[in-house]
Amino acid sequence: MYSNLFSPLDLGNIELKNRIVFTGHATCLSKNGLPDERLIAYQSERAKGGAGLIVTQVSAIHPSGWDGELSLRMYSDEHIKPYQQLANAVHRSDGRVFGQLFHPGREVHSSSTGTIPVAYAPSAVPTDRYHIMPRVMTTSFVEEIVESFGEGARRFQEAGYDGVEVVGTQGYLIATFMNPQSNLRTDRYGGDFNARLCIVREVVQAIRRRCGDFPIGLRISGDEWDTEGLKEDEVVKIAAELTHSLDYLSIAGGTSATLGGAIHIVPPMAYGAGYLAENSHAIRIKSECPVILTGRINQPQVAEQIIVQGQADACGMTRAMICDPYMPVKTQSARSDDIRACIGCNQACIGHFHRGYPISCIQHPETGRELEFSQLKPTDRPRTVMVIGAGPAGMKAAAIAAKRGHRVTLYEKAARLGGQALLAQLLPGRAEF
Repeated sequence: MYSNLFSPLDLGNIELKNRIVFTGHATCLSKNGLPDERLIAYQSERAKGGAGLIVTQVSAIHPSGWDGELSLRMYSDEHIKPYQQLANAVHRSDGRVFGQLFHPGREVHSSSTGTIPVAYAPSAVPTDRYHIMPRVMTTSFVEEIVESFGEGARRFQEAGYDGVEVVGTQGYLIATFMNPQSNLRTDRYGGDFNARLCIVREVVQAIRRRCGDFPIGLRISGDEWDTEGLKEDEVVKIAAELTHSLDYLSIAGGTSATLGGAIHIVPPMAYGAGYLAENSHAIRIKSECPVILTGRINQPQVAEQIIVQGQADACGMTRAMICDPYMPVKTQSARSDDIRACIGCNQACIGHFHRGYPISCIQHPETGRELEFSQLKPTDRPRTVMVIGAGPAGMKAAAIAAKRGHRVTLYEKAARLGGQALLAQLLPGRAEF
């Protein structure tokens, strides 16, 4: 049933064993901006679960782009070792791992010191969402940032990563250079269409100089869904212009600059599964390299259909694997009915991030707590356990107690299990509960 989803795919000089991608996303699992044992365990679990490619979360390539614990950092050789440990853990499970090269630009909304941050952008154009007026980057500072992208890639290569991904999505620094609404420059980095892409070309060249044929991808919003953002036709043109120098394109949606655009960064259940597929298809038609699509692809049958229809070459199934780390293995071993499907509630993934808590999932609370709960210790004193109330909490308590070896009976006075989830699913647009 899933012969396309589980076929190999070449990205540059490496081969993925399947077309399921665990794309880069914030986790709040780090220590002083570097991967720690929690993040390593979290990513390792998805590698064990069968992801063809894991892309670790955004890593700032310059001190001006690190906004504290919201992102990782990779702007010093001292940062290499923790990433090396993460790469080794993924490789032990036959996985591939790429790193995200990142500068937030005007989307810096906190600082590592707690003071008001200084945000940088191609031009002094503020955002509607955070109302930050950025400082205009000098030409020499842009050149410094370009070289920092190259150095970041070199460090990932030395850490044993399999490739890198330049973040040009969702209103961050690279995206604002490509957008004529936010790039009003008159030097070589601004002006007409080709000048606005100059920074991307130079970043790719800086990486190639240092890393040779190390795979390079560009993550870009297929449509920023904002009146001042990049539109689909503009992105198709950008992709067609840049594709020959890249090893893949990674398509997402939205922008962090506005509330209306930001909802597409992590689209909730109000949006249909794989709703960006037509957008991705328009880009793929013009692309000379593979295209990865992300955006509410929560089930293997959705991903298979997208690939069959030629709308993308691979699918980012990030929340699907936050909810069920072993979704790929279950799919490939004909256990699709055992998959715990992401419902797009966003409560413990992006919801935790917005509150500064480590990532988790309301359906799989072991997510983000792999060191504590990924291996359940069998009880040495089996007991008879009565659980009263079969809402989500009662059902989970009963299941965990049974897995540990207790004799469990679950009681519920209503005709159906589910508790308050049965009420939540009655609301318009919330049926997936």
